[in-house]
Amino acid sequence: MNRTRERVGKAELVTSRPPGRRSGPWRYRLGSFALLIVLLALWEVLPRVGVVAEIILPPFSEVAVALWTLVQTDFFLEHFTVTLSEIGIGFALGTVIGFVAGVLLAISTVVNRVTYPFVVAFQAVPKIVFAPLFIAWFGFGQTSKVVMAIVISFFPVLINTKVGLENVPEESIRLMRSLRATRFQVFRKVSLPHALPIIFAGVQTALTFAVIGALVGEFVGAASGMGYLLNLYNFQLRIDRVFAVIVILAAVGAFGYFILEWIGRKLIFWRADEI
Repeated sequence: MNRTRERVGKAELVTSRPPGRRSGPWRYRLGSFALLIVLLALWEVLPRVGVVAEIILPPFSEVAVALWTLVQTDFFLEHFTVTLSEIGIGFALGTVIGFVAGVLLAISTVVNRVTYPFVVAFQAVPKIVFAPLFIAWFGFGQTSKVVMAIVISFFPVLINTKVGLENVPEESIRLMRSLRATRFQVFRKVSLPHALPIIFAGVQTALTFAVIGALVGEFVGAASGMGYLLNLYNFQLRIDRVFAVIVILAAVGAFGYFILEWIGRKLIFWRADEI
């Protein structure tokens, strides 16, 4: 009788394991790879058979050739470096500004009530309307594009920081106060660790927004950068190279996003499932 119960218990443990652990991540990676192959095949076939005009969507093979040719040109590295530096600086400064502002709004009721309506009103304005102003104020160089990236990318970090810090369990805060912890100790040991997964999600979003901000600035006015190349090739109707630049920008955004996700899982290991 006891042996039967032990066997039933073991069977229940086996069947209660999460399906992800049993099958492993490779199953999903293979599914993603298969979906990618299907999409690339459709991209190649649809223009070839005339479903989509090649002037609108060139075949994937032509885009791949254009991409390879583009990265081998003498001017590509210069334009790529310009845009990459604009994205990196804008993202870093936007993240710092958004985090500091979010902390101030979360810990100070006065600051929150006085300034938060203005923050929301500023965010409601389409950021593209600021691009000509930034060009007039800061010129056609990198500064105007960095400022544009900051303006677009800081808000996700701000709002996620504010929401994360405001949703810390009150019981944890009371426990720390009962142990005579200072406000800084409560913030460092309870509030910040609890909010970090939400903050990191905002940081990941901010990176993609920084890419958009830098490109918007280059679209409005620039003498270099990937946005400049996009405008140039679009004007020349070199649609294959337009898609090549788009693929490069997508790769930059995706690579940065997944790097941040990996860093988040290493740093916030205790709640990595929420990142």
